[in-house]
Amino acid sequence: MTIMFSLFAAASLAAATSLAAADPVRIGAIYCDSGELAPLDLPSLAGARTAVALGNQSGGIGGRKMELIHVPTGSSAESAAASVRTILKKYPDVAGFVGLSDSGMALAAGREARRAEKVFITSGATSPLLPKQVGAGFFLACFGDNVQAAAAAEWLLQSKGARRAALLYDPRRIYTRLLQRYFRAAFEQGGGQITDRVAIHPDKALQLPQGLADNDAVFLAVETASDAMTVMAKLRAAGFRGPVVGGDGYDNPSAWRGKALARDVFFTTHAFPAAGPGAAGPAALSAFRVAFRGGVPGAFSGLGYDATRLLIAALRSVEGKLTARLQDGPALAGVTGRIVYAAGSRVPAKPVAIYDAARPDRPLLQLTPAAVPAP
Repeated sequence: MTIMFSLFAAASLAAATSLAAADPVRIGAIYCDSGELAPLDLPSLAGARTAVALGNQSGGIGGRKMELIHVPTGSSAESAAASVRTILKKYPDVAGFVGLSDSGMALAAGREARRAEKVFITSGATSPLLPKQVGAGFFLACFGDNVQAAAAAEWLLQSKGARRAALLYDPRRIYTRLLQRYFRAAFEQGGGQITDRVAIHPDKALQLPQGLADNDAVFLAVETASDAMTVMAKLRAAGFRGPVVGGDGYDNPSAWRGKALARDVFFTTHAFPAAGPGAAGPAALSAFRVAFRGGVPGAFSGLGYDATRLLIAALRSVEGKLTARLQDGPALAGVTGRIVYAAGSRVPAKPVAIYDAARPDRPLLQLTPAAVPAP
């Protein structure tokens, strides 16, 4: 008995030692930790780290621990692509990638990942064109710009009674070009009129249209909350006093809190915590909040968490290739909404939150727009 027990104990110890020594399952995390996009990406990175920490507590993947690999990344497409290459060079067996909140950067990084036949799930880059542009294996964990633009148009038309709107946008960015295009289509489809469509540079003098003050609203498509405030100051100085609406690039509560320029500014962003069928329940939401390290979690931290959980769930499955596991896998009950890919789509249908920038810590409402422009 003693010999048998010793042999069993030795075998158990050897197995445990082997498991502990096994290489971790590595997940690449491409997020900007410097530059203008860091206010969106750093919370997302903290969310991704939370998903890995909780995933390791629940057994990892096949008994192997997970490791999130992040390298310093600036706010440019070149930096994002270089970060993918850096991770692939050091860890060619990386299981897949998550990350980014900007569509131009996700396009560059996604293409680098796909050259190595690695999956890439963007947590917050919202161009619905990305899956087709990058190719199979690229997924969005967030809604598309056509959905958030439609939500903004529907809310303006129905809640604010807006019928005439001027449209200002920064033409240098994929995100802002798409957002203004989808907003125009949705607003006009809903019975509204776009009186002017003006390309701007936030840091340069604005050539504002005559009669701007006669509009019911302005839709301002710029990249960040900082850009929005720069343009807001010029709009107010030019005499426009109506509501200004933008997209999820505005979602930086600390930038708006206590600022006079936040008055009558509204923006669409990702629902957190998401309400409705299939979203994470109170227990799952509580577990995320307790484990989160990085201040108070919000929409972008929730997106990083959900995107990484989605990849972890697919890696834990053993049926078929990883891309097929994501495409055909069961729905994920996310803290930012239900994530499932239907009928070959790689963009999930998720609710949109509307925020008042003057009160950026609590949404006015969450909605799913009735009509959405085609990508």
